[in-house]
Amino acid sequence: MRPAGFLPWAVSLLLAAAGRAETLDVTAGFGGVHRTGVWTPLVVAVPAAAGSVADWHAWFEDPDGQWVRSPAAVATRDGELVRLRFRGRFGRPVGGLRLEGPGAVGSTEVSLPPAAAGDGALVLVIGDLDATERAARLMAHEDGSRPRVLRAAGPRELAAGAAGLTPRDFDGIDAIVACGTALEGSAGGLGGEVLSAIDGWVRGGGRLVFIAGESAPRAAAPGSPAAAWLPGPTGRPGGVARMVPLRRSAALETFARAARPLDKPLLAGLEVPLLADAARLDGAVLAFEGRAAADLPLVVRSVHGFGTITWLGLDIDRPAFRSWPGTDTLVVELLGGRVAAAEGGRAGETARGTLDLAGQLRTAIDQFPGVAPLPFELLAGLGLLYVACLYPLDWWLTSRGGGRAALAWLTLPLVVAAFSGLAFGAGRRWKGAEWRSTAAGIVDVDAVGGFVRGRSWSGTWSPTNAVLDVAAEPSSALGDTAPDMAVSWHAAAGRGLGATDAAAPHPALGGADYFYQGGLAALAGASVASDSSRLFEADWTASLAGESAAPPVVAALDRDAQAALRGSIESRLPFALEGCVLVHAGWLYDVGRLAPGGRFEPAAGRGPRSLAGAVTRRAAAKERDVAERWDTASTDVDRILEVAGFHRAAGGSSYTSLEAGRLGRLDLSPVLDTGRAVLVGRGPAGAAWRLRAAGATSAIPPPTSQTAIWRFVLPLEPRQP
Repeated sequence: MRPAGFLPWAVSLLLAAAGRAETLDVTAGFGGVHRTGVWTPLVVAVPAAAGSVADWHAWFEDPDGQWVRSPAAVATRDGELVRLRFRGRFGRPVGGLRLEGPGAVGSTEVSLPPAAAGDGALVLVIGDLDATERAARLMAHEDGSRPRVLRAAGPRELAAGAAGLTPRDFDGIDAIVACGTALEGSAGGLGGEVLSAIDGWVRGGGRLVFIAGESAPRAAAPGSPAAAWLPGPTGRPGGVARMVPLRRSAALETFARAARPLDKPLLAGLEVPLLADAARLDGAVLAFEGRAAADLPLVVRSVHGFGTITWLGLDIDRPAFRSWPGTDTLVVELLGGRVAAAEGGRAGETARGTLDLAGQLRTAIDQFPGVAPLPFELLAGLGLLYVACLYPLDWWLTSRGGGRAALAWLTLPLVVAAFSGLAFGAGRRWKGAEWRSTAAGIVDVDAVGGFVRGRSWSGTWSPTNAVLDVAAEPSSALGDTAPDMAVSWHAAAGRGLGATDAAAPHPALGGADYFYQGGLAALAGASVASDSSRLFEADWTASLAGESAAPPVVAALDRDAQAALRGSIESRLPFALEGCVLVHAGWLYDVGRLAPGGRFEPAAGRGPRSLAGAVTRRAAAKERDVAERWDTASTDVDRILEVAGFHRAAGGSSYTSLEAGRLGRLDLSPVLDTGRAVLVGRGPAGAAWRLRAAGATSAIPPPTSQTAIWRFVLPLEPRQP
């Protein structure tokens, strides 16, 4: 029996249970597709009599070819089957999965279809919307790459074995297109769990396109997680006041850049929802009918946590819209196609499958104070001297005076021992004999919903062969937040050596399997070789402690007639923010140091300057502004995170010539034009890393610098008409 969801592909395993052979079904990812370098859901269907849940384990292969055992599975009973849900990260594009069962089942490697590239884009469609596939072809890049569309006809198909489904399971999805007609009546049961997971994914930085016209009142009924997907006032879910006929479609055709208008018979009898409190919507109205945006909004883009929701008030998945060519271009615009297509890289320099911005950050973290590579001149000199000592020096000593060949038994070991000692001493001179560690992080706080997310990276340099236990927990600066934390290996995307899409694994010098302790927040048994480094990353989400907890930053901001900010912000943080700036739309306000209890008024300062100019370090040169060229070899962690945090606002890959990669989810550029301002500053470490080496005589010292970038997404008062 196969799971109903994901259009699963079956992997047959022989299972000896109760004296008979059974077949297991394994589903990884969504739509039969999984990708490398991201958290991936894995659902395994086993017979109910095949042992307890605790006897089953899933092992995922990391980029070094080592196996990582995932935490215990979450089980769901389905008739005679039990569906086990695991969660892990694939570090290789081919294979990379091992299932371990009870008793005679043993351990079996599972051959999976090749994984999607980690630098590709995946769009998940919930509903029957063929236009998304055609829209993906219109969004193709010059090199032929384009978003890959995954299909799921409805939430219940997604929910096969949905017990334990979390927002982290959608980590590999770049955008979700959800049709309201596919969500009708799904507020409870498995459908409700799927919607809650998608809602958490959006709040964590995802992009959702919610297509709900006549289906909106039912799909976003009160109590459903989808109720928060309708545009509404700040901090409140949206609603539908009533359904009204759509008499004109010029605004929609203009937004879609349609080559042909909607047919008159299609327009007749078409009704769209009139949103409640349309004059106080939290977001940007991109298309509307009438004289003002509040008359009849048709397309609204709003902020939900750190992600964005683009709502369309027509059910374009209806059969009547399939014959309109504007449906394809409309989906392109809903997915932000114009912005994506504009990022072509510096003079076409963008190279896919190689280094991206996340890979550059990895290289920067892999730099340790007091650790430097041996100079090439030293290595070349030692090599030449070694060859010279072997021949002709050793030959001359053993052959002169009639020949003393037996002397070679003494001179050769002495030469080898001497140069081995020189090599060891040179390594200690440049590499050091102490543990070293580095760390970097970024923390985002949503002042509207009290939602917090964090990303942290840690690197460790080992002077000896060791086995590491690794754990992390969020900073206590925001109080007890009950976080959902996950720790994992850190590797670059692409096809380079040691990257997740490389054809062959990067052989680790200390190859030993390791595993998770309890949940995803702690790893145990990760081996590291002498004079080498090991890198880890952690991501976490949480809510501010208590519903009545005071926000860490209080904002009373609105915009004047020129769209400049006015009002004030006040810090209630227990620590000071250094080097603060306030960002809104395309403008940046210099704040400076914001101490606890400090206050800043944008109107009282020097006025704003260009955000793109500030991020790209633009300066005047010979009567024109010139941006500082991005250095792809830079190892300045703060600078890389600064650009990654507003990558699109800085020009995207047109400026850096690099794709954002895994750091793309941290880009807050999309929220700046949708009724939000962002306060950015440097504060204490966002996560505390606990690294312990088994058998080490001394503890691993903490990083010398543990500052992190803190960002606060602040609401703006709705602009008055």
